[in-house]
Amino acid sequence: MLAPIIFDEPETVDVRLASLDLDRQVLTDALVQAHMYFARLTSHHPLLYRYGVLTAETVAALRDFLAPRGWEVRNEGNYELVFNPRLNMSIAVASGNEATGDRLRVPSNKSEKGPRTAKAVKDNQTADFFPETVPTVPESIVPADTWILLHHRCASAIRLELSRPNGFDDTERFVTGWSERILLGAISLDNDPMPMLMPQLPEDDILITRKAA
Repeated sequence: MLAPIIFDEPETVDVRLASLDLDRQVLTDALVQAHMYFARLTSHHPLLYRYGVLTAETVAALRDFLAPRGWEVRNEGNYELVFNPRLNMSIAVASGNEATGDRLRVPSNKSEKGPRTAKAVKDNQTADFFPETVPTVPESIVPADTWILLHHRCASAIRLELSRPNGFDDTERFVTGWSERILLGAISLDNDPMPMLMPQLPEDDILITRKAA
């Protein structure tokens, strides 16, 4: 498998994201908004919600932010996506392991993934390496190019990257390789207040104070 193309310099990151109808701010803001929900967790919250709150709320925030730009909601067998019909591109969200955001290591998902992730990765592989094997089909049913917004929360920050998977271990059910990685840096988890424009209340700036990790 070829080494991934890695974008980590601010200028190259911004250019590559723009080519995908995205920008660094919208992806970062989605995680910031999701972390507001995480910071409010108590021992009374259900365990399943605690484990998935960052991912679920990031999906919701991405949809809130990107829908006005023409992106759409997709749910393929409970595989929750935000979809760009012009680019035929989907974004999934997943928690990543400790290598997330580190250009010197190969990241992966933190928890096992199912057949929908496996299929998305195989569709990416086919598009990359065997384009001649893709049958001639109407454009409307060509498999979407799938990217994953990986996030990893540690004690002092949330590291994140938007990356395109092209390797998957069907036995262990983990992503094993990437064709591209766009490293988005880290969101500091401190006590400094941070104003943020909430998508559901577009006329109001809400002051948010992050809870210490």
